[in-house]
Amino acid sequence: MSESASPVCFHCGLPTECGEEGPRLNRLPNGRTCPACADRLLMSLPSLVRDVAQELGAVEEFERGGPAGGGFLPDQPA
Repeated sequence: MSESASPVCFHCGLPTECGEEGPRLNRLPNGRTCPACADRLLMSLPSLVRDVAQELGAVEEFERGGPAGGGFLPDQPA
């Protein structure tokens, strides 16, 4: 395969990237979006909740008296 050839989707047969624009969301002949391209594009996006979930986990651990805390938040009386 030459370096200039871009990868193609097995489902729709269209290129998966568009030069400088990056990943593409291809359409099938009937006008609907290709489900394989949609899944690939969604998997390439960063998680929107990963950081929030980690922060919530740290707060819950702190409230339970984990490694950082004594079981109460600083704005609460001891």
